[in-house]
Amino acid sequence: MWLDAAELRIGDSLRRRIDRGLRSSRFAAVVFSDSYFSKGWPQYELDGIVTLSVGGQQNLLPVWHNVDHAAVAAHSPSLADKFARSTTDTSIEEIATEIAELVIEARERQRASQ
Repeated sequence: MWLDAAELRIGDSLRRRIDRGLRSSRFAAVVFSDSYFSKGWPQYELDGIVTLSVGGQQNLLPVWHNVDHAAVAAHSPSLADKFARSTTDTSIEEIATEIAELVIEARERQRASQ
């Protein structure tokens, strides 16, 4: 995990840092909202996440915030197919707990296979 404001320095390439972060991540929790779909950089990141997910190198964990299935499908029918959690019926704490459990389970499976 990295936080752009904490780690980027003047002159750093945002694209390269995003790519490095994507390559080194096994999970990508993405919060889809109208704002997310309207901005360029998130779309660039999403392209990389989807590419890695299709290749089996990363797991996309979608969270819908103030959008529903129809809104997500209007932006991307393939993203609407992915099971997601929604902040309209699940608390942020519950979503965070579920994501943490998935990461812990994956880490334990990886350790067991080594």
